[in-house]
Amino acid sequence: MRLLLLAGTLAGAVLAVTPAAADWRYCLARGPARTVYLSAPFSTVAAMPSLDAAFAAMLDRTRRAHDPVQCPRAGDAAALRAMRLAALRYNRQDGETVVELDWTPDRDASANAK
Repeated sequence: MRLLLLAGTLAGAVLAVTPAAADWRYCLARGPARTVYLSAPFSTVAAMPSLDAAFAAMLDRTRRAHDPVQCPRAGDAAALRAMRLAALRYNRQDGETVVELDWTPDRDASANAK
């Protein structure tokens, strides 16, 4: 029993120091006049609420009115590129103006630090 407890404690300690696997994401939000804003794809371990808030803050800072932000995720870069391309095509076919923004959380943090 003690051996199992020790093994469980060691496994928990290893998991605690192992970096989290990164998600691949992009963020999007609807704007006025049938506009959709899409970010560049990025890899991150950040929590979704902080990503949503960061993209929304950038839209606010650049005076782009918007609805709530979504940041879909995928397990790898190829799957995310396919998802993002599908979103681009769908919105354009639906008559939306798609605005692709060169935004990622890392670039946003760097720009704000200056």
